[in-house]
Amino acid sequence: METVASKVGVEEEKHLIQVTLNDYLQGRPVKDIERLRGAFHPDAYIRTIIEGKLVQWTLPQYLDLVAQATLQECQPELLSFTWDGDTGSAHVQLTFATFRFIDRFNLIKLDGKWLIMDKVSYRQEPI
Repeated sequence: METVASKVGVEEEKHLIQVTLNDYLQGRPVKDIERLRGAFHPDAYIRTIIEGKLVQWTLPQYLDLVAQATLQECQPELLSFTWDGDTGSAHVQLTFATFRFIDRFNLIKLDGKWLIMDKVSYRQEPI
């Protein structure tokens, strides 16, 4: 049976996860590097497949790529998220004019804050 106290805990966790995901979803389209950095664990990896090959970046490498990217209008969307204890996952997408990034995150909670531990991304084009 769910108690009022446990329901408050669930709502608080949802809020904390959404804060982190929103830092990514709102920071990435405008290239807000510090907001993005705050959403990720410093040891996070970002992975994708390019021309059939696995490509991966450390967080600093990924943030450098974002900083160099062309600024484009973007529609960010949180598709879903879930968690158990201090681990979780999320599914988001960023829709640009001619392509879409579909991202899956593994999340961890450290010191009361949720962080993206790794990101696996798919670029869908054209849309």
